[in-house]
Amino acid sequence: MELQHDGASDGTTASDIAIPPTEPAALIGPDLTTASLRRCTALATRARADLLVHGRHGASAELAGLLEEMARWEPAALVDPDPTMTVLAAAALQDLAARLPDAAPTDLPARIDAVVALLRGVMDRGSVRASA
Repeated sequence: MELQHDGASDGTTASDIAIPPTEPAALIGPDLTTASLRRCTALATRARADLLVHGRHGASAELAGLLEEMARWEPAALVDPDPTMTVLAAAALQDLAARLPDAAPTDLPARIDAVVALLRGVMDRGSVRASA
């Protein structure tokens, strides 16, 4: 881009400097969100049972990976997430968080908190009116 000199000064003005537009976040449609929310609900339920009963961490490790991915979702980019699955996933995560044993992976509570906050935001801005 060329800067234009206005003849009145030797400098440039703010209007001479082009600021590139920010790219909008890629939209995340219901196909992806519904599948992820279903998987999240199932893994949270399985992780709860595994951690409480068996002391295994397979489901919680898989859940942690999914939560890391979901935490990167931009709330404004979510297009029509399934309201039922949104509530169920939030409830399953809260249930798991409330019952996490000391032996749980240390980063799991923070990941759960981040995704629950995201899901609450989705519920608050949409037609979903349920407390999770």
